[in-house]
Amino acid sequence: MFIRAAEKAPGDWSTWKATFSVTEPGIHILTARCTDLANNTIEKTVSVNVTILPEVSSRLKRIILVESYRMSSFLGNYGAGGMIKTTSLLPGEKTKISIRSYTQSEESAKTASTILDSVTDDIADEFEKSMGNEQTDQKNYKESFEYKVSAEAGASWGWGSASISASASGGTNAARDQFARNISNSTQKHVARASARRDVQINTNYEVKTTAGEESSIIREIENINVSRTLNFVFRQMNQEFITLLHLVDLRIGFFKVDIVNGQEKHTYTEVTLPQLDALLGDIIIASKRQEVRNAIINQMTNIFDYQDRHHRFVEEEPFKDENGNVIPLSNYLRVKKDYVSTYADEAAGTNISVPGIILAANRHVLRTEGVIVEALLGQGEALDDYSRNLQSETVREKSLRNDLLESEMKMKLLALDILESRDELAAKIYGLLNPAPVIVEGDSEASGSSASGSGVLAGIK
Repeated sequence: MFIRAAEKAPGDWSTWKATFSVTEPGIHILTARCTDLANNTIEKTVSVNVTILPEVSSRLKRIILVESYRMSSFLGNYGAGGMIKTTSLLPGEKTKISIRSYTQSEESAKTASTILDSVTDDIADEFEKSMGNEQTDQKNYKESFEYKVSAEAGASWGWGSASISASASGGTNAARDQFARNISNSTQKHVARASARRDVQINTNYEVKTTAGEESSIIREIENINVSRTLNFVFRQMNQEFITLLHLVDLRIGFFKVDIVNGQEKHTYTEVTLPQLDALLGDIIIASKRQEVRNAIINQMTNIFDYQDRHHRFVEEEPFKDENGNVIPLSNYLRVKKDYVSTYADEAAGTNISVPGIILAANRHVLRTEGVIVEALLGQGEALDDYSRNLQSETVREKSLRNDLLESEMKMKLLALDILESRDELAAKIYGLLNPAPVIVEGDSEASGSSASGSGVLAGIK
């Protein structure tokens, strides 16, 4: 076959090209021959190995294993976290402490919310976006959301996760494991970002100014009543641990088809439950291949490995029964096992957490909270010399003796009341000898008044 090359422009052979088609596979010899105006000719020969690939339509028609996941969150340990503020008070010093939490501001509370403890549409959208960024295959991730034609699908995380391309389930489990890691990474970043925004401010200034209507804060006044030691306060923000379990809860089968209409792609998606699998295969698979495809699909769903690499059979074939409970012959249908439960052992707390389905990922996340714990520590060094220390000791001793004296007087008055109630004359005389009436000095109203409650009262007993 001889094909004349086309020049760049009439008379301009600086560049040229020639196009031809090869319809047979194998080695073909190509020879390029160039001749100038003086009839000088040069040839160059190359060999080309041609492979004819058939038209691939597997991407245009695909059977999809649709998996629905649920991420459940449980409370873990709760305790003090990092130090956020320290302050010291000298002996006799006072100060005001104000605590402002992120929850006192609507905007701060919104940015600090997470899917673990506060689910809103904004938080769900933010998490879904971050989850999409974790996907390594953005093209497949975008297509997977095109499969979701039902609005209710937004309540679960089910999308096409694997195509039925072989009888082995290794590829599906690898994709499932990668998906679980992506979710875990996305959750960790989401929680870390929200936790960083949970800022609690401790203000120890003497004056605290707040704008009415915008924010409220807790204000307290504290005083160091110690006369020789400083009082130190350490503020710590409380942390809450969350245990998140990502578990597979349902399986469905989807059929995705792309039709080319006037050069434009038209997507058609059909999704069925497992009992409807045979009907779907009857519509889309030729009779000679239906059992092979069915076995491949079942193999994908009966060889699932959890986060600890334990094997699970998530589906089963059960027959229908009549009204008398008898098995109807040839009525077996495929379904997800009912009441299938997996258990996560929390070794730290010594408890077990059970969730429906198969656990594919288990993670712990720590979130800062608005709670604050305060520790008061008394300084070890004393600020008094020997004289001041002795003076302080004598002052304490004086107050102790005064208290003892008051306690003795109280006991005597109680004894006088008992004698009055019992009208015991002998006890009254003895009491009068032990407590003689005070000498009344003219003008001494306090002495005369006090004698009324002493032996003078008992002297009136007859």
